[in-house]
Amino acid sequence: MRSAIILACAIVFFSSCKKFLEESPQTQYTTDNFFVDKTTLDAGIVGMYSSAKDLFGVYTNTPLFMTEIGTDEAMFKGTSGVRFNFDRYTFSVSEGSIYEYWIRHYEIAARANIVIDAATKITTISDADRKVITGEARFIRAFVYFRLVQAFGDIPIIDKPISGKFDYGLPRRPLKEVYDFILSDLTFAAQEGVLTTQKTNDGHANQWAAKTLLGKVYLTMASAKETALTKQTGKVDGYKDIAMDVKALYTKAWETLKDVKDNSGADLLPVYGDVFKIENKNVNKESLFELQFSSVVPYGTQWTKEYGMAYTGGQVNGNPVYYTNSMAGVNNLVYVPKFYTYYKKGPKEVDYDKRRVWNLSDSMINVANNAPSKLTYIWTSPYTPDAYNQSILGRCGVTKYRWGANWQTTSQYLYSNCPNNVIVLRFADVLLMFAEADYKMNGIISAEGLAAINKVRQRARGLNAGGVPVTAAETPGFNDYTAADITTDEILMERARELCFEFQRWFDLARTGKFEVFLKKNRDPGNTKIVNTATSFDPAKHYLFPIPQSEIDLSTNKENFKQNPNY
Repeated sequence: MRSAIILACAIVFFSSCKKFLEESPQTQYTTDNFFVDKTTLDAGIVGMYSSAKDLFGVYTNTPLFMTEIGTDEAMFKGTSGVRFNFDRYTFSVSEGSIYEYWIRHYEIAARANIVIDAATKITTISDADRKVITGEARFIRAFVYFRLVQAFGDIPIIDKPISGKFDYGLPRRPLKEVYDFILSDLTFAAQEGVLTTQKTNDGHANQWAAKTLLGKVYLTMASAKETALTKQTGKVDGYKDIAMDVKALYTKAWETLKDVKDNSGADLLPVYGDVFKIENKNVNKESLFELQFSSVVPYGTQWTKEYGMAYTGGQVNGNPVYYTNSMAGVNNLVYVPKFYTYYKKGPKEVDYDKRRVWNLSDSMINVANNAPSKLTYIWTSPYTPDAYNQSILGRCGVTKYRWGANWQTTSQYLYSNCPNNVIVLRFADVLLMFAEADYKMNGIISAEGLAAINKVRQRARGLNAGGVPVTAAETPGFNDYTAADITTDEILMERARELCFEFQRWFDLARTGKFEVFLKKNRDPGNTKIVNTATSFDPAKHYLFPIPQSEIDLSTNKENFKQNPNY
């Protein structure tokens, strides 16, 4: 894989802090002489997928946290710096992480453009191979443009390799045109006879991944257009111009996601936590698409250590505990303390929802005699997520991503080089999206939609000692949903319980126009019983990120390359 990445990266790609999408060749390779056969095209595909990992890397100006913190589920525990600025919505138009988010997505799209173009010109490959290569490249291109359009709204569309001098006069294209572009790519990738329907287990997209992403795009278009049409202040008006009406979009989402639900062969794993174990990456039947990280140095990752269980200090073998502990982390990113109440609402309520037990730590690791020694309850006594201090905030560890069996285990991986994959698409999300589309299509959820969301809820109860699923009758207060229970807000609550810390929450709150609702629920500035976790979220501006100021400055088409509103 290393050699393939080097070859793919040797081609003329783009990126620099001074230049929008332009870079000079650094080697003898060009797009004209590198791609000559299937082997080199395959190398280009590997390089394309590899570059997508950079969206979740940890480095200066890392953009990985941009769609997670600043929400009702995750926050930065510190009081200054780039993470703090994103968490509290005090970032500027010149913030480096916004530029990195912008440029890294466009870099990936550029690699896809080059592969797509080359695949059309090489005559020595079969039509079947050409379809697979083009389908995978168009899937990834759609993926990054989808993330870009949600984050920035109107954006430039670049669908061909860049040759010669870059045109800085490109306009920001209307949001509806960007979505048409995304739909075209995904419709191609999802059609019969392009990508395999078999599970790939190696990071390559298959037809079901393409259909799942297509369903998510339709659902986003539907909910965001519905939100825009309510004329709420600050929502993204460009969604109003999407040609298809809201019900038709929800219907498209429903039809696409139903196909995945019924025919993909994917299913929930019996145990929620098993989805996130390193040993189950790629091979588990719930996963539909993952970005690959390797245990080979330096192709692992430390993004999971941005989360992790808190510890009380001390060292193990002369290093901080998080270096090799299977669950401890740096804790830059923690859960919002009141997010705990999405699962467990009071001190006497039993933890029936196994997702809380897996995802959110209520203890921290004590270290003694060069080893983890015991756990200390973070809330002191009694349980107080509705009234906490700064010390408690720093202990709210996220334990969703683990490097080994338990808090006492020493991981074989160094903290900076773990092979945790990023699960981009999984079957539980398909079920929840299907249920949402089903409900929104007619204003009431059907028996099929209810069965989908309750399948996720049933798994959350876990298994009993005999390995049999725990029933609703055994978990009083943690019941199956009825049709009367289902609202948009409740679906979003269930999505948070299931999908928290999977880099989806910002997108969910943005498309539904629900930032104000859920930030007030968990981060209300009027709550004087807690430390100040309130944000400066402004609904008149923060439903989009700003266009990087460097791109505004470089543009020679100022009339059609303006900044987003109120920045």
